[in-house]
Amino acid sequence: MPVGWDSTLDEILDRGSLRIPIEFLGHPDTGDPPEMYRDPQTGEPDGLAPKIGAMIASDLGVELEVVEVLWPDQIPALFDRKVDLLPKHTLFPRRALQLEFVMGRLMQIRVTCQVPAERADEGIDSLNREGLRIGVWHGSSNRDVSERFFPAATVVETPDPTGLLLDGRVDAVVGDAVTRRYLELNPEVGLLREPDGTLVILARGHNKISIRPGDPRFLNWLNSWYDYRAAEGDIEDLCVTWWESFMADRE
Repeated sequence: MPVGWDSTLDEILDRGSLRIPIEFLGHPDTGDPPEMYRDPQTGEPDGLAPKIGAMIASDLGVELEVVEVLWPDQIPALFDRKVDLLPKHTLFPRRALQLEFVMGRLMQIRVTCQVPAERADEGIDSLNREGLRIGVWHGSSNRDVSERFFPAATVVETPDPTGLLLDGRVDAVVGDAVTRRYLELNPEVGLLREPDGTLVILARGHNKISIRPGDPRFLNWLNSWYDYRAAEGDIEDLCVTWWESFMADRE
C-alpha cells in the first residue's frame, strides 16, 4: 500500500458507516431468493446481503448504509468508490481478475436450467438446437455459464427472465438460487432434469465478499472477521441452515 494512502477500512471508520450496494428483490414469499429485500412490515433492508453487511458494520462499530444500485452497476459502483465492498458476488476466475475476494465462503450456488414444465424431463441434449434463446438475470455471471454450455444460443439479459420464459420469448432460463416457493408459484416452470431424473446442474460456486484490489489492510481485516464469525457459527446459521431452507435447486 503506498505511503500516505488510506485503506478503505480507515475511510469506513472515519465516516462511521459501511456502504454496501443492494438491488432490492421481492420478499421470499413472492418466490424471489432471500438475498436482498425489504421487510414487509418495517420496510427495512433484509435478506442475506443486508444481514452480512449488518454483521460487518456491527463488528466495526459503524452504521450500515445501504446504497440502491442495480446488479449490473455494482462492480462499477465499487470502483467509483460509491460503496465499500460487495457482500455476495459469485467467485469465478475472470471476475477474480477484477476483484479481491475474502477467503471464506458464503452460500453455495448451483446453476440450473428452468424450462417449460412439460419439457422438464427431456435432459440437456434437448437444448442443443438451432435458434435457442436463453434468459439470464441482468449482470449475472450465469451469462458466462450459458455461453460455455450453449455457444450458439442467443443470451438475453433481463431483470425478469421468468417473464420472458412464461411469455415464450426465451426457451430456457439459466439461473441459480431457485426456491421451492418460486416453483410453487410458477407451476408452468420446471427445473431441467435428465430422463433418469438427475437434476441438470451446469455449474457450482460460492458467493463471497469482495473489495477493490490493492487494499491488504481491509482484506486482512475481512478475512479475520470471517474466521471469527465462522467460529461463532454465524456463517453456517445464515449461509447454510437459513439459506438452504428456501432452496429447490438441489440434487
